Amino acid sequence: MKPQRLDLCYYIVWNGRWHVGSGYQTAVADRLLRRLPNGFPFVPGSQIKGVLRHHCERLALALDLKAVDPHSSEGHNQQLVKHFTPLAKSELVVDRLFGSRYQGECLFVTNALPASSKKKNTTSVQTRTAMDRVTRTVMEKHLFTTELTEGDIALQGMIRARHPAGVLTQYEDGFPYEYSLLIAGLLSLDALGGDKSVGLGRCEIKLKEKSLRWNDEGISKDCALQSFDEPDWGVMLEMVRGEATP
Repeated sequence: MKPQRLDLCYYIVWNGRWHVGSGYQTAVADRLLRRLPNGFPFVPGSQIKGVLRHHCERLALALDLKAVDPHSSEGHNQQLVKHFTPLAKSELVVDRLFGSRYQGECLFVTNALPASSKKKNTTSVQTRTAMDRVTRTVMEKHLFTTELTEGDIALQGMIRARHPAGVLTQYEDGFPYEYSLLIAGLLSLDALGGDKSVGLGRCEIKLKEKSLRWNDEGISKDCALQSFDEPDWGVMLEMVRGEATP
């Protein structure tokens, strides 16, 4: 076994308006967009990584694999302690992919920045009523305004994975299963930013052509997802669960 590397570049293509908040406000808007020094809105890599991990956990659970939220509530502390172990011995496929508190980060996500600086960015302000979370009714005399970008500029980001030897699951010398899960999770993202429950932030993720590289060699998206089509799928799942020897 040898250390594993994965590099990819992707685009966020928006299907409507979106908002990623800066935490600041003005007399015009209560919630301002997070912007670069040149004024263009962007999505922080930390936010993308958090949403990506959540999607990968959902995929893992759908495949009958174990997953534990690293930000679990107090009632799940025993699970966190149980899985505080070297990644090579971890039962959690998502931990092996992203890294853990025990061994550190293995996945690095850059900020998603405008793919073109020539196109003009368009923004607007939307006014809404505040909702009482307890009664789920409108709060009287509680209007707030949110600055939105129209989604007319695609964003571009990069993901780098760096894993020590023996951490990832491979069928013979094939593409690591954890990397297949990462790409499937990334392509399943369909919304980013705030107010997704009211229809904002709808998007589609597209891989940049020829940007997917495994151990410094180019690989196609179809080949990267081939782990899900392995003829010995049962053996692959046993390996992921730690029930068989790779």
